[in-house]
Amino acid sequence: MIHASLLVEDKIMQPGFFNHLLLICQFELNRSFATRKGLLSMVTFAVIWYFILLYPLRFAAGIAVQDHGLNQHFSLFDFIGLGSSQHWSIPEFDVFWQLALIIFPMLSITMAADQTCSDRARGTLRFMVLRSSRDRIFFGRFTGVMLIQALLISAAAFSTLALVLSRDASLFTAALSDLFALIVNLVLIVLPFTAMMAALSAQVKSARQATLWAILIWTFMAGIVSGLAYYVPGLDFLKLLIPGYQLSEVAQLSGWQALQLAYIPLIQSLVLLTLGRWIMTRQTL
Repeated sequence: MIHASLLVEDKIMQPGFFNHLLLICQFELNRSFATRKGLLSMVTFAVIWYFILLYPLRFAAGIAVQDHGLNQHFSLFDFIGLGSSQHWSIPEFDVFWQLALIIFPMLSITMAADQTCSDRARGTLRFMVLRSSRDRIFFGRFTGVMLIQALLISAAAFSTLALVLSRDASLFTAALSDLFALIVNLVLIVLPFTAMMAALSAQVKSARQATLWAILIWTFMAGIVSGLAYYVPGLDFLKLLIPGYQLSEVAQLSGWQALQLAYIPLIQSLVLLTLGRWIMTRQTL
């Protein structure tokens, strides 16, 4: 009787689902910004982004500013199929947009790889489940990783804004709308990649395995689906299963217009999170 009453009391004292999500998100933030390993990762990102901002981004934007013809007809990534036919109103944002469409999905695969796998390998996930549910841990870790990526995207976007203002401070008001459009669109773009890594992390034993499987699955799925859609056009809808397949189309849009394709990453994320939750609930801890 005493043991049963203690279990009931423990259940009552546990925080609600959303409160628990916030606690797990806070843990993820602390792990990324308050530990030596996390700080090293953040410093590495800051240094790499500084050199990207200082050299390729500023250089390419400077070309677009100097030559209005280039600003209308030239895109830095035309040669890899990510040309932009509808440019952003500010050249720096145009170059940032096309760079970010490559950098942040790749960063998401590595950053989001270790959501639950290392805890399972160490055996700590088994003890965490005693005080929480698998759903709370799964979605809490996913939400925490998304918050960290949103912070990095915002930091990169605001640093680009600082570059714009250093060239022309009068552009501040005009740049704000584009700035928030950049952040919202990029967060949506990395959403399915993070969901894919959440599902893989629930299955494999290490972050390295999750990263390798993500690259293999994404590559083979893209090849198989593209081949099927080529020979059987009716199967073209299967491309919805490939995270990021719409990036070539998104790169041709600018500002809030890019949100017209937002349904694609949202559907992909919903499917991948459902799959990840199913794996998490059936996985041996």
